[in-house]
Amino acid sequence: MGYETYIFAGGGTGGHLYPGLAVARKLGELKKSATLVFACSSRAIDRRILDPLGFAVVPQPILPMPRSPRGWGKFVEAWVASRKLARRMLNDIKPTAVLGLGGFAAAAMVKQAASMRIPSALLNPDAVPGVANRLLARRVDAVFTQFESTAQCFAPRTRAKVRVVGCPIRDSLIGADKPSALRELKLRGDRLTLLVNGGSLGAESINRVLAMLSEQLCAFEDTWQILHVTGPSKASGDDLRCSNSIHVSTLEYCPRMELAYACADLAIGRGGASSVAELAATGTPAIILPYPHHKDRQQLLNARELADNGGAIVVEDRSDPRQTAEDMTRTLIPLLGDPQNLKRMRQAALACAKPTAADVVAQWMASAGV
Repeated sequence: MGYETYIFAGGGTGGHLYPGLAVARKLGELKKSATLVFACSSRAIDRRILDPLGFAVVPQPILPMPRSPRGWGKFVEAWVASRKLARRMLNDIKPTAVLGLGGFAAAAMVKQAASMRIPSALLNPDAVPGVANRLLARRVDAVFTQFESTAQCFAPRTRAKVRVVGCPIRDSLIGADKPSALRELKLRGDRLTLLVNGGSLGAESINRVLAMLSEQLCAFEDTWQILHVTGPSKASGDDLRCSNSIHVSTLEYCPRMELAYACADLAIGRGGASSVAELAATGTPAIILPYPHHKDRQQLLNARELADNGGAIVVEDRSDPRQTAEDMTRTLIPLLGDPQNLKRMRQAALACAKPTAADVVAQWMASAGV
């Protein structure tokens, strides 16, 4: 077959981009001469993730749906500009298929592609689809989900398009050498590692609670250390380091999460769909604090399967950080002293993994033009 191009539309967070990257790598193996294009958002995190990887990258002017009426003017202007950009791109490069990665940055490109009868699909790894994906699902050819329950969130006429495959994750996350990872991340080889990770954009509330637990963590300075991925412009972890003798290595952003997972004996983080899938695939026991401001409690539902199977424990991220710190103390401190429980959690997490998701989605894209 001749020259082929595939478009991956979406971005705004690592949680939207990383599953798409996993599919792109598999598709690149199947279609070695194809051109893979990421139509992303204009947020800095998208370029930070994508620029080092060698894919063609086209930022879109599209904006998230505003929370107040004052933002609607700019939103509509950006939407119109993004639809025009999508139309020009699709007419110019005539892609074989388009894959929407979810989030606000997917909508204009996927809608335009579907209207032009270009084979189109959605990745929807979250347990509850957002408004954009619910609307787009009517137009696309396939919807790939992580959880069985997600199909019931779509209109009855679109459920036949839903394929439960899991959340695509990068092969590189699995099997990193632990001693090398410890050295790379400035961690000690004679300590267990607690990974604290709020995602690509960080989580200030998790950082704040971690600092509040400094005194309790001090009791484990001889056996544990902390790898703290703070997020850009978030708390740096300096308060934790100054008030506590436990060894702490901090990063604003971790471009090589395979190293972090290789080191981690326990993780604390959010319940994003890709994060939950990565915890399962790497067998990382976790305490999950779901993002508390989603109306549909999306991250809580994402974490449910992993928690129900014993691979994770869910702690509510309360409006009062002192209450969250108290709940974390009751959960975290016993775990740090219970290696047998951590071992059981690791096996339970691995049992939840769905390792073939990226292959299935890539195969669909590769066959779209056949």
